[in-house]
Amino acid sequence: MVRHTNLFPLWSAVSLLAYGALVIVDRTNGSLRGRAVPQTIFLYLVAFAAYAAAVLWLERGGSWSASWAWATAVLCRLLLLFTTPSLSDDVYRYIWDGHVAVNGVSPYAFAVNDAALDFLAVPQRGLVNNAWMASHYLPAAQLLFSAAALIGRNPIILQGIMVILDLLAAAVIANLLKLATLPARRLLLYLWNPLVIVEVAHGAHLDAWMVLLTLLAVQAALARPDSGRQSLLSPIFLALATLTKLLPALLSPVLFWRWSWLQRLLYPVLTLMLLLPFGLQAGWGLDRTLNGRGLFGALLIYSSQWKFNSGIFYALERLLGGENSLAATTAAKGLVAGGMLLVLLVVFLLARKSDAPRATLRLAAVPLMAYILLTPTYHPWYLLILLAF
Repeated sequence: MVRHTNLFPLWSAVSLLAYGALVIVDRTNGSLRGRAVPQTIFLYLVAFAAYAAAVLWLERGGSWSASWAWATAVLCRLLLLFTTPSLSDDVYRYIWDGHVAVNGVSPYAFAVNDAALDFLAVPQRGLVNNAWMASHYLPAAQLLFSAAALIGRNPIILQGIMVILDLLAAAVIANLLKLATLPARRLLLYLWNPLVIVEVAHGAHLDAWMVLLTLLAVQAALARPDSGRQSLLSPIFLALATLTKLLPALLSPVLFWRWSWLQRLLYPVLTLMLLLPFGLQAGWGLDRTLNGRGLFGALLIYSSQWKFNSGIFYALERLLGGENSLAATTAAKGLVAGGMLLVLLVVFLLARKSDAPRATLRLAAVPLMAYILLTPTYHPWYLLILLAF
C-alpha cells in the first residue's frame, strides 16, 4: 500500500494547514506567546507529526517527489513571514545593530540604551534585549544586518532574508547528498523540519546565514579534494561562518586534512584580518571590566556569566556544589571545556583517515553535537547547524 499510494500531498497539506493556522493565531492574538502558547504548541506538534510521517513514509519505500518537497517547504516559510517574531526578540537587536552601523556608529562602541545614541532612536530600540550591552554579534553578522538596514527596519525584511539563505542552504545540502552518495530524500530531514522553519521564517535567526556559509565551506572542501590548485573558497567561507557565530570553528579539525597548507593558513589569517578593523574602531573589550562594550565585551559577558537550559553542564554544576557556587560553576566549565577539547582531538585524528565525503560529513556532526550537549547556554535554534548535517 505504501509503495502504490502517493501520500506526499497529504503530508504537504497537513503541514501547510498547521503553519497557516499559526498565522491566524498570531494575527488574532498579536503574538505566538502569552495566552496563545497552548495553540502554538499544538500546531507545532501537528506540523512535526506531518514532518515525521513524511520522513518515515519515504524511508519505508514511499516515492520521493522533489517538487512536492520544495514547493511545500517554500510555502510553509512564506506563510510564517506573515507572523511577527515573538518566540524570540533577537531580530530587534539585528535591526538596531544594522541601523546604527549604516549611520556610521560601530554597534560595538555603545550600549543600546546609552544616551550617546539618543539621536538614532527608533521604535525598535526599546525592544532590544540586554540593552545595557553593546552587540555580541561578530563582524560577518554585522555585514548582513547593515545590508538589511539599507532596505528598512521592518522585521519581515530580516525574516525574508533568512528564508532565502535557509533555502540556499537546503540546496547545498541536496548537493552534499549527491557528493556523499546518500538518498536525495534525506533532504526532507532539514527542508521540512518545523524547528528550522519556525526559527528561520518566524524568528529570523542569524543561524540561517551561519549554516549556509558553513555548508558552502564543507562543499568547497569536498568538491576539490587533494588537487594541485585547491580552491580558497573553503577557508574563506569557514572564516565568514566563524565570524557570524563561533560555532563553525569546531569544523576546522575535520576540514584540516582536506586543506592544503595555504588553506590552513588562510583560515586563521583571514579571520583575524576581518576582526581587526572592528576592534580598532570600537576597542577589543578584553579588559575584564565587563561593561559589555568593544568587539568582544558583550561576548565575554555571555561566555563568563550566562547559563540557560543546559544539560550535562547543569548536572555537573549541581554535582559539584550547585549553581550558586562559583567554584562549582568554574569546575563544571573546566570539565565541559576539557570534554570538548577531547572530542575535537578524536575528530581530528579520525578525519585524517576519512577520505570519503560521507565519512567527512558524519564526522562534522560530532563536534556540533558535543557542543549542544556540553554548552552552559542552549536555545532551540542552536540545533539548526547540527540538523543540517
